[in-house]
Amino acid sequence: MPGAWLRLPNGTGVVELALVCGLPMLAAPDPLGAHTAGLGVVIADALRTGVSELAVAVGGSASTDGGTAALAALGARFLDTVGRELPYGGGALPALAAFDATGLTPPPPGGVQILTDVGNPLLGPQGAARVFGPQKGADSDDLAVLEAGLARLAAALGGDPTAPGTGAAGGTAYGFAAAWSATITSGAARIAELISLDVALADADLVVTGEGRFDATSLQGKVAGTVLGFAARQRHRTPVALVAGSVAAPLPVGVAAALSLTDLAGSPAAATADAAHWLHRAGRLLAARFTGVQEPRDPVKRRSSS
Repeated sequence: MPGAWLRLPNGTGVVELALVCGLPMLAAPDPLGAHTAGLGVVIADALRTGVSELAVAVGGSASTDGGTAALAALGARFLDTVGRELPYGGGALPALAAFDATGLTPPPPGGVQILTDVGNPLLGPQGAARVFGPQKGADSDDLAVLEAGLARLAAALGGDPTAPGTGAAGGTAYGFAAAWSATITSGAARIAELISLDVALADADLVVTGEGRFDATSLQGKVAGTVLGFAARQRHRTPVALVAGSVAAPLPVGVAAALSLTDLAGSPAAATADAAHWLHRAGRLLAARFTGVQEPRDPVKRRSSS
């Protein structure tokens, strides 16, 4: 995993949790045992190169450990009542009695930003365990254990577990905010800033954005909504086309065209089964609409239904 991060020209290190310890990395969900140690290993590697600051994207988490394993990989210690270090995973946190930051590696000089697109708190009905635990394979008994563990973590670390976004990535956002003074911010907006999206839009004739499902939450800090907002603020109001797996919300002003892969394919199952074909189809339709050029021959063969 060392080296699995991006260094920007300004010295910022960018790490994506999903690529090192996300749910797709597991052969099977492990709601109590999954952990974030890999995230800490990659962050440590970035720090060794002298990054000026860190941006940590925390979507797609497989675990609900409050970021404890990542912090442990950076030198922190999470102890039980007799001073033994806890094993990794959210299932061990109900036994947490003390937090030792003596050996914790300091953050980079420019600080750490946790990038997320959710505003959930750490605890409670809308918290990390209750909302996102089932997506990671947790049943009702598991959820009770995970909630109790996160509550113990909040008691040990302090900070504000009710702050928006602290529940992101199984509480990883909270752990880094409380133990490493990280700030929690909109991931899409920060990435747009880092890549100078506003400059790119100024020279664009058309912007194409999208996501799996465009719905009421899309304008609340997610990528598609952020791109739409940036485009709308451009002096020349760059036209935007939206391509999504499905479109389930009214389109905001400024969207010149919207295509649903589900509508093109006829059903969600058909769109999912041959996504590459339907994405190419959407691209050809947009090209025809915005350039007047007749659709080229289909470059992707559709899969046989047999």
